[in-house]
Amino acid sequence: MQHDHLIRRLPKNLKLGELRVFIAVLEARSFRKAASMLHLTQPAVTRAIASLEDLLEVRLFDRRSEGVVPTVHGLSFAPRAAAVFAELRRAAQDLSLISSGQQGSLRLGIVPMPAIPFLPIAVRRLRDEHPEVLVSIVEDREAELLDRLRKRDIEIAILRMALLEHDDEMRFDRFFDEKLCVLAARDHPLAMREHLDWPELLQADWVLPPADCIFYEHMRRTLLEIGLEMPRVVVEAYSVHHQYTMALHGGMLAFGMRSQFEFAPEKALLRRLAYEFPTPVRPVGAMSMRAHELSPLALQLIGHIRQLAPPALEIVAPAPRPAAARGADRRPRG
Repeated sequence: MQHDHLIRRLPKNLKLGELRVFIAVLEARSFRKAASMLHLTQPAVTRAIASLEDLLEVRLFDRRSEGVVPTVHGLSFAPRAAAVFAELRRAAQDLSLISSGQQGSLRLGIVPMPAIPFLPIAVRRLRDEHPEVLVSIVEDREAELLDRLRKRDIEIAILRMALLEHDDEMRFDRFFDEKLCVLAARDHPLAMREHLDWPELLQADWVLPPADCIFYEHMRRTLLEIGLEMPRVVVEAYSVHHQYTMALHGGMLAFGMRSQFEFAPEKALLRRLAYEFPTPVRPVGAMSMRAHELSPLALQLIGHIRQLAPPALEIVAPAPRPAAARGADRRPRG
């Protein structure tokens, strides 16, 4: 075709500034008025139109004493140039809304046993502020979530740090230190005791997650670090709801995470027993890639989570117990 060579040259040589000048001259029908509209000199406007005409190899305007008049080529080119600028304006507006967090999407990862039970409340607050925003929640195991972060499939991952090795690639925004607790039905014989020792708790029947569950590994490592024996398991259940149900109706003890218990529907029916583990489990927070700047949406969600974290979860680890005390907890069961 006659102008195929022009089509090949346009992407490389066309300047958006020249298009802007063309539209201004078309509207003003004057180089001088167009220059005033654009805060340019008249020679700069003249050069821009001449450069565009050279590129397109057509005359866009006829110069007359009363001003400039678009040629047939100029009239043909005008709607296309206007469409380009209209699309650019829309794109700029969309980018501005995304940058301010008013539009766009946020993909975040969580583990199957959520580290933050009040995450839905934080998401709801974010959506109340920005109704046009789409929030996508990806559920996966810790290692897979880290891989998704590296691939930019998700922007942040809400995690407990119990099983994650130190990684210089990652940024960790801490929300609170999570702590393990022991739960039982309010009518359980141990529920009204004001003080309990670990050997006493070992005599009870327990409901625990299976050994291949991530929460089981959390508990195992925590007890190993503080020198406590794992309790006797009589029922295994993956879901927290089923564990709490067995504790409530089956007369068993169950492990709980303090943050989850604070927001659990079963809280009114269960009781946190009077046994304090000597150390928090690990910090809970948002993991992200250091190399990637967090979006306004991610930063706002993190802010909502910080506001929702109960003050009671801001746990400071106590001083380590003497070795003799740790040894006492390892006494064999009778």
